[in-house]
Formats: sequence, C-alpha cells, structure tokens
Amino acid sequence: MKAKLPLTPKQAEDWKKLIFQGAVGVFPTETFYGLGGNALDRDAVKRVFVCKKRPVEKSLLILVKRDWLLDFAIVTEKVACLMDEFWPGALTVILPANRNLPEFLRGPGNTIAVRHSPSKFVDELLGILKKPLIGTSANLSGQPSCQTADEAYRQLGPSVDFWLDGGMTKGGMPSTMLDATEPNFRIIREGAISSEVIRPFL
Repeated sequence: MKAKLPLTPKQAEDWKKLIFQGAVGVFPTETFYGLGGNALDRDAVKRVFVCKKRPVEKSLLILVKRDWLLDFAIVTEKVACLMDEFWPGALTVILPANRNLPEFLRGPGNTIAVRHSPSKFVDELLGILKKPLIGTSANLSGQPSCQTADEAYRQLGPSVDFWLDGGMTKGGMPSTMLDATEPNFRIIREGAISSEVIRPFL
C-alpha cells in the first residue's frame, strides 16, 4: 500500500486492516520517517527488527497517546509532571513495565521506552489503530535517518508492506531520552530538549 497523507476514509480502513494482519511500514514523524507496526503484535515487532537489520538486543520504543500509558507502564506522579510539561514532544521516557506489557516488548530490567509524538500524522495513525505503534527510524541499522519516503524506500525496499508519504520532514535532533525507572531520573541521551531545560523537572 502506498498513500499520501492525510488518508481518505477508505485508505484509513485499508491501512487498519493491513496493520491487524501484521503489516509493517513507513510513515512520517515530526523529525524523520519512522518504521513500525502494531506494537502488540509479536510477529510485527519481529519483522521490524528484520527490516532494519537491527540487533534484537536493542529494544524498540512505542508511540502512544498519553492516556494509554497506564495500560503498559508504571507512571508515578513525578513522571506525570514531566509529561505535563514535555508531551506531546521530543521526550522518550523509559519506564518500569507493568504486568500487562507483553514480554516481547520489554527492555532490559523489565522496562519500556515510550513517547507521545507531536506529529499530526502519528496522532492520526494512533487514532485509527487505537493501539500503540512501534516507533523506530525508517532506515537500516547504522545508516542515516530519512526525511522522505523515497529515501526510506532506497534503504528498506520491498521488505515493508506500506508507505505513507507525508512529504519531506523537517529533520533535526532525536528525542531526549530519560531513564525514569528509579527515583533519581537520569538523562541517557540529550536530544531536542536540552539538559538545562529538563533538569529542573528531575
């Protein structure tokens, strides 16, 4: 499936059917193109690793709407305050997984990395699916991130099932990544949100 965004009602229904059949594909985010599928589908998650040629030891983050978080993770008041300030936005938070999170999504130490993207396209897709999406960059592991669907195609080719073209993305820095699994939060990757901006909330 190839489509321009925004999706027509028929395209949205076709895309939803593909996703529930285990499809994985490419879509734009606020920075670069992403590669993903239904985060709750074990086979789709495995395929994302294969498409990217990504080591399975490197766990994947999921894109969510904030009010879904309690379904998958333990959210403290301190974490909620962070999200009030920076979500939707360029902040990926590593949280303790709760017992509902499938084993195949769990990262080291029984954790899950989550982000609420400010992209209207991602929000549209989450609204259609009503489930979290795997959210990783649409490129081969170790290769440059892609700002157009065509660039992503040159790297990933026919290994993916759908291509949602939202034009050129703006690029920029990756999200800032914060480990919130312990009482003392720790910045493990400084990105679009600087440490100076986020530190008062830690």
